[in-house]
Amino acid sequence: MKNKFLIIFIFFNLILNTVLGAENLDNITSTNYGVYEADNLKQLYGQNTQEKISIASITKLMTAVVAIENINDFNEYVTVDYSLISNNLDPELAVAGIYDGQTLTYYDLLATMLIPSGADSAIYLSEIIFNDSTEFINQMNKKAHELQMNNTNFSNVTGLDDENNYSTIEDVAKLLKYVLENNTLKEIISLKEYTTTDGKLTVSSTISRSAQRYGIDINYILGGKTGTTGDAGICLASYFNDESVELITVVTGADMYSTEPFNIIDTESLDEYISDTYSMQNIISTGEEILRLNTLNCKQDSVTFYSDTNITKYLDKLDKSKINIEYNGVEILTSNIQEGEKIGEISIYYDNELLKTSDIILNEKLDFSLTKWISNNRYPILITIASILVLSILFYIKFKKKSKNLKSKIKTKNSKK
Repeated sequence: MKNKFLIIFIFFNLILNTVLGAENLDNITSTNYGVYEADNLKQLYGQNTQEKISIASITKLMTAVVAIENINDFNEYVTVDYSLISNNLDPELAVAGIYDGQTLTYYDLLATMLIPSGADSAIYLSEIIFNDSTEFINQMNKKAHELQMNNTNFSNVTGLDDENNYSTIEDVAKLLKYVLENNTLKEIISLKEYTTTDGKLTVSSTISRSAQRYGIDINYILGGKTGTTGDAGICLASYFNDESVELITVVTGADMYSTEPFNIIDTESLDEYISDTYSMQNIISTGEEILRLNTLNCKQDSVTFYSDTNITKYLDKLDKSKINIEYNGVEILTSNIQEGEKIGEISIYYDNELLKTSDIILNEKLDFSLTKWISNNRYPILITIASILVLSILFYIKFKKKSKNLKSKIKTKNSKK
């Protein structure tokens, strides 16, 4: 009875969580948003994900990518020439606070650009990497092309509103995926606070700073990059983990004049909804049959192959009809195949997505069966026996006839004498 009530409680609790999650999504103020699996960029939820939009300081993620891929030594020191910054610094831009003559490492510059969204550090990096900010922007667009960010173009390194500086939610997810694959950049965008190596400048994360100011518990956001402009609204590209699955969430277009940081609030709502709705589910379980092959002339009628591991997928609902197992290899097993020999490959798909490809190895000895061989070849054997009998009879008849003719010739020859 207790188990019955427990099941009912869990059932209604799941329904309640789903309804509450849906209500949270109704309150999202961002105009464009999307949640993706980081490893394959599968979209789990989203709205207006391919619309070209301003992305504000999220642009600095690409600035960081181009910079880091053209820096030989992160610990190398550079002395800040602020004239390179001041000549290109728009008064609307947020700055980290680096100053003329300050000696910083390249890592310091990356950190002070990404953590507090320092436009001063972004501009300075773009001026010194190639000694040409125009070439730096060209490299940003070249990298966007390499990452197949097909609806993206950059015209500046800070994210200032410009009709030629745009992207999409989907393209930003591609960019953040690439950033997360770089351990140094992932480390930086995950920091809540950072002090430069000279100890003279401490910066704090725009995400954690806003969350603390408004008393928001960040349960899901592990790191990311914010942005704010008139065209983009307040934005956030971030990542979180759920059941060992890394997920990317991008939101843009929330009201920048609101009294609350809806880029963070909306991100938390989306992440919570996905966490409540999705879970790792077994597509194939360890020990589950994945293939059965018939044998020929063996004591065993067939051989069954089983999965040696759990094959899982992050899903909101498992649909068994979407599981497809494809086998390519030997179709009929014989005793000529040795134990331990590879006989083919098996591919397991879910909803046309390849999850795993494995070698199929014969892990048992196949014993030849004379009885089955005879049974399987009875018609050829009977035909062969019949043929032998017929030939024997014909040979016998021919031999008898030849023998008779020989006797007749001998008899005739004797009578003439």
